[in-house]
Amino acid sequence: MMKRDLRFSRRNLLRSIGAGAALLPLLESDRADADCLAGGIKRMYILVWPDGMLSSITSWPTAGDDPTSWTLSPFQSSLLPYTSDLLLLDGVDYRFIVDMPGAGQRNGAACFPGMLTGAFYQTLSSSTAADLAGGPSVDQYIGSALVAGGYGGQVSLNQGVFVQSTARLSWKAAGEPVLPILDPAAVFNMYFAGAIPTTTADAGAAPGPVDNSKLIQKSILDYVMSDLTRFGSIVGTADKLNIDAHLTSVREMERLLQVMPGYGGPMPAGPINPACNPPAVGAPVLAGSPAVPVMTKLQMDLGVAAFASDLTRCIVMQIGDQGAGQLVPTWLVDPNGVPYVAGGPNPSDANTGDVNSLHAIAKRNGADKAITDAWFQSQIAYIVGQIKGVVDVTGTSLLENSVVVAMSNGRTGASEVTGVPVVMAGSCGGYFKTGRSLALPAGTPNNGLLVALCDAMGTPTPSGTFGEPTYGGELTVLKS
Repeated sequence: MMKRDLRFSRRNLLRSIGAGAALLPLLESDRADADCLAGGIKRMYILVWPDGMLSSITSWPTAGDDPTSWTLSPFQSSLLPYTSDLLLLDGVDYRFIVDMPGAGQRNGAACFPGMLTGAFYQTLSSSTAADLAGGPSVDQYIGSALVAGGYGGQVSLNQGVFVQSTARLSWKAAGEPVLPILDPAAVFNMYFAGAIPTTTADAGAAPGPVDNSKLIQKSILDYVMSDLTRFGSIVGTADKLNIDAHLTSVREMERLLQVMPGYGGPMPAGPINPACNPPAVGAPVLAGSPAVPVMTKLQMDLGVAAFASDLTRCIVMQIGDQGAGQLVPTWLVDPNGVPYVAGGPNPSDANTGDVNSLHAIAKRNGADKAITDAWFQSQIAYIVGQIKGVVDVTGTSLLENSVVVAMSNGRTGASEVTGVPVVMAGSCGGYFKTGRSLALPAGTPNNGLLVALCDAMGTPTPSGTFGEPTYGGELTVLKS
């Protein structure tokens, strides 16, 4: 790399045009930074949803050591293009919820505070909303370790769609939850927190900042496009293509946010822990479930933009909460081809929420559960495809240096906490051996997966364990 090119690293270019951190992807001139890391810049994306991945009428793929020795189940057809990128696990146990002392709810609905911590709860209650994790979550541990090692981005980006409960996935430490950001507009504004020039005509003038709350009303790209054009003769061809693709994605997100009011989803009042209060999004709430597919896509697209611009290297995204009792999948049709609609409380068990909610569908555990399961698998396919479609600063697909982990809080609609399936994608820089479907030994705790993620991301724990040390170390069968 020539010395003159260093002046036009992404950092300097952003400073020159006064843009926020996520306006541009990493550029070729940032490659030296990436080369300092084994396997390039590594990233971890965790997707979680409730009510299990399977139903009583579906099965998990059989075991196989290469993509040609096993096949995806029909409800996973959306994942077919990514078979060689996948690492499927059958048989993870949420041992923490079974083994911890005390009295309280112990089925899949109570698993959220331990899925990413692997620790016995600080508080285990009969009300899952009152459960408090007993340690940090893997995203917070990895992100904090990266920041402590000199990384300048955010510890973790935590997003959610239609999250009604106060049960949390991400924890800074025991009893310290991290709130998911429910409004895509809030994530978007966070990206463009830098001062945007009011004019680009006078390069010598000190630009004044604009009100970031109005950026969605007038495209942020309008403020900087002329400067980007001026710098076009400096950046390389590959960077030009990468910038163009990135800005096209940003423009599309802006367009969707312009026509959609802020979204938070209804939240319960008066949680037992003040730290569990929902974030204030300060915009009209788009209530109900019809917005879920659009909001999910927006949140995922924003997450990919965050990865591409190195805003964060750890993302946790959740759809629904531990029960999703009011989340009716109105964008899907039932086994008879009729769209789902809210039908009121379930006559057989009002505690399961609406008769057509994800929770009630899961409890029925039949043909309509298979339909919702297929939709969640399609969301895995979407995020994997989006990450794979981004060219990283190393010149390879971003997925090659990343890992996607998709989890649910149980196996089927019966809320079993043993034998839980997990979908992984991406080798995280060659650390994981993909293209396989693994049947894990009975009793395999989720802690081994969490340790493997820490090790793959280059942030091993001092003890070689994660959560409860009694569950041991890394699940080494995942490695290449």
